[in-house]
Amino acid sequence: MAFNKNNLAKFASLGAVLAIAIGFAGFAVAQNQTGGPVQVSANEIDLQPLTNTAVFSGNAEVIQSGNVLRSARFRVQYTAAGAIERIVTDSEIFFTSPTERVRANRGEYNAAANTISFFGNVVLSQGQNVVTGEELRINTVTRATFMKSGQGRVKGVFFPSSTPK
Repeated sequence: MAFNKNNLAKFASLGAVLAIAIGFAGFAVAQNQTGGPVQVSANEIDLQPLTNTAVFSGNAEVIQSGNVLRSARFRVQYTAAGAIERIVTDSEIFFTSPTERVRANRGEYNAAANTISFFGNVVLSQGQNVVTGEELRINTVTRATFMKSGQGRVKGVFFPSSTPK
């Protein structure tokens, strides 16, 4: 796409989109607020201003304050004002923070519902503690977390802290 003033403004709003993308992941999963610069890399970035969509494909990665979000491809839908509506990946997704890790077959952030969801072979770990299931849903406002399994049961292995609190 050719860059003109309108496209450049849309591209600038993309930075805000990416900052929010990693911000929600850091807040929801790591349960801490993030700040600082956002590093984005992908083999291709396709900005589609007519549909308010940006697609990051080819080893897409977003890094901020020790939080890393990786997938082969992210599709970001945003409003005309640049606010994120939805972030979707239909390929394997990895999220790591200094204290947590999530791996799933696909993921979605829905701004209207205040949720980030991971689907398919979900593994959530914090230190040695591990929980597995088919769907993990986190409310980004209340931090309520829900894990379910499509077949069978949700499974977890927990290692109690040895230090009294």
